[in-house]
Amino acid sequence: MQFGFKSSNSSGKVARTVSTGSSHKQSRAIAADHLIGPFNQSRDTVNEIIEMTGAIPLFDKIDSVQVGVIAAHMQVKHLDENQRLFAEGEESNFICFVVSGTLEVFKQSQSGNKVSVSTLSRGRCIGEMALIDSYARSATVIARTPCKLLKLSRESFDHILDERPRAGVAFLKNLSKSLSLHLRKTSGQFADAHDADAVVPVLNDKATKQPKLIDHIINRKESKLPPLIRQFI
Repeated sequence: MQFGFKSSNSSGKVARTVSTGSSHKQSRAIAADHLIGPFNQSRDTVNEIIEMTGAIPLFDKIDSVQVGVIAAHMQVKHLDENQRLFAEGEESNFICFVVSGTLEVFKQSQSGNKVSVSTLSRGRCIGEMALIDSYARSATVIARTPCKLLKLSRESFDHILDERPRAGVAFLKNLSKSLSLHLRKTSGQFADAHDADAVVPVLNDKATKQPKLIDHIINRKESKLPPLIRQFI
């Protein structure tokens, strides 16, 4: 597999291709002076990371050179089946992107049980808020199958913002869009839960000990973390 260059298009961006036999597909590559990065990774390794970002929608609208800058600050992480990525309450200091495999997300219920709330597969990201704030993890994430992930730490992202702000801002804008969609989806789920609660019949006039459904979702357990609207993983 070899990386090559195409001529610049009308927008001034340089397209790249990856050759595999007679087949050709679009990929991303970057200038030679960006290939090593802070982890002193080989050019082949960084090129592999660049190619992996092709599976992540968040990178679709980021310029290829900027993708290369970000890729040079990322590392490949492998998880075995049932291996934990992080646990609820742990320090939050990195984001991961799923290249292959499936992750399962768990929240601790009021009774202390772990409840599965989501599964994440190829193209999804987890731990977004770790790049923005320093709150503890709000969920536990476990690999349900062997997984390959791309990891970007808060320290590395801060370095990108300091040294290559255009790449950092481009990444942050796309991350913000992803978080916005996540919030809109969550708001819709709250609204649906509220509607479901509104039609529950009252069985007697005595005060019930069970909280309303929407209150139960929002106030699932006591926590020192901020309100749920801020509790992204």
